[in-house]
Amino acid sequence: MCSPSNTRYITRFMTKKTRASQADLSAIFIFALIMRLLTAWPQQQPNYMDAAYYYVNAVNLAEGRGFVEDFLWNYLNNPNPPPQPSHLYWMPLTSMLAALSMAVGGISYHVAQIPFIILSALLPPLTYVIAYHLLQQQSYPPRLTRQLSLLAAMFMLTSGFYLPYWTAIDNFTPFGLFGALALMLASQWVSESANQLVSQSASQSVRQSWLLCFVTGLCIGLAHLSRADGPLLLIAIFLYIWFSRQPSAVSRQSPSFLTSHFSLLTPYFLILTSYLLLLTPWLIRNWQVTGTPFPVSGTQTIWLTQYDDLFSYGRELSAQTFWAQGLGSILQSRWWALTVNSQRVLAEWGMILLWPFILMGGWRGRKLPMVQLSSLYALLLFLTMTFIFTFPGVRGGLFHSATALLPFMYALAALGFSEAIDWLAARRRTWNAKIAKPIFGVGLLFLTSGLSGGIYYQRVLQNNTWNQADSRYPAVVTWLKAQNSQAIVMIGNPPAYRYHGGGLSVIVPNEPPDITIEVMRRYQVDYLILDVNCPAPLAQLYNLHDVPAMLKLVHTVGQDNQPIRIFAWR
Repeated sequence: MCSPSNTRYITRFMTKKTRASQADLSAIFIFALIMRLLTAWPQQQPNYMDAAYYYVNAVNLAEGRGFVEDFLWNYLNNPNPPPQPSHLYWMPLTSMLAALSMAVGGISYHVAQIPFIILSALLPPLTYVIAYHLLQQQSYPPRLTRQLSLLAAMFMLTSGFYLPYWTAIDNFTPFGLFGALALMLASQWVSESANQLVSQSASQSVRQSWLLCFVTGLCIGLAHLSRADGPLLLIAIFLYIWFSRQPSAVSRQSPSFLTSHFSLLTPYFLILTSYLLLLTPWLIRNWQVTGTPFPVSGTQTIWLTQYDDLFSYGRELSAQTFWAQGLGSILQSRWWALTVNSQRVLAEWGMILLWPFILMGGWRGRKLPMVQLSSLYALLLFLTMTFIFTFPGVRGGLFHSATALLPFMYALAALGFSEAIDWLAARRRTWNAKIAKPIFGVGLLFLTSGLSGGIYYQRVLQNNTWNQADSRYPAVVTWLKAQNSQAIVMIGNPPAYRYHGGGLSVIVPNEPPDITIEVMRRYQVDYLILDVNCPAPLAQLYNLHDVPAMLKLVHTVGQDNQPIRIFAWR
């Protein structure tokens, strides 16, 4: 047995520190790094607005311009004309990681991917550690523990619908890594405090408990700097610590430890202190540029009546307008979100075919802190993204924030797979479980790899889909620069426009032409650029019906039935 004081926090999570496990971790990381490099290389540009946003603002940071953005992508906080302070809705860590890499290696999308390649390669070894610990707590023999932990790590490496996004300039990877670490370390603290760390002195126990809590808070802080819903991790961990330390669970077992050496409030204080230690500089910056540490634009999305309201202009988003839509519409939208998010959970979290094993593994390990805490976070995340932040949750919030759960899901899948084989072998005399597990494990891994590879091919490689996003924007930028290099434009994807070399821009509002013209006047917009995906209230204008007298079609990009149309003031 190893002493926790002699190892790092990831490796100390295993009670047996063998050469095999250390070699496995190194091999898994190297293999994952190679695979992430291979999946990153075909991705030569941002594929969607979020990734373009993080990247172009990272370029500004790397070039020394600071936290500034040259566009408006929503009007929630009634912003001034661009350029304006950046990251008032999305959090900054993703751009900071990409900027750090480009400050060293030069301005390039591939260079910006380097931190995400490395961090995402750490997720399979982390999954191995979590599975190893889980299986050891179930008294699995060492060899089988190692085999199943490797299987869980391979699930993480493939990861289904997430495979194309680990190396994107987005918050999937940093939130997944730091969120999973926070959950793992918090569950470890609960487990150690319950067991009183009998192999060490009281002073050692206290110091290590303090350090565990402090590092947990740092991981939560990094997760929050990755995504605005990071506080859900803090809530889940605080709730779990509170319930796990009730007298029936802990105090009766170790009253001297809890009362004499580690007060009831200490873990909360240490976690919160280290969490705020990381977050406070960003809150101060927000205060300086907006007058409040927490900009209201994010919380306003609670009151959306439809997703496109996110891009509205001049509309009030409040509890009053939310309830004004009527209870029937509210219930209907929540039911819709419940059905869609349930399908997303089945497909994205467990790749569908792993769910029977995840449920079996969860039931087998239901009494373990790691299983209980990750399940609590999963429940809070699902409820929040379904019933509170309904429309952002369906449109990506649930998908992004579930990355912190995947290492636990895949560890449970490996445990459940073993339980399923044992159950079947007990009922079939011709089966040998020891032989069946490696064979069927390889088969299961083949299926998950095939599914993940198919998704990656469809979303990245097929017809060069990933790099064809906004493929006509370069032609738009070239034409506009020939007309007026200082023009301010209104366009559907301002971050992508900036990525392709454009200047200042604002987003096309989800409003009819008269209000759109009002927005153009306020922000001194020279050109209105519409594509086939323009907001519904502007569909008639895009199709050249009822064109307002103040607008004139001056250029069209593309000769097919889905051109980009450029309008200017008459």
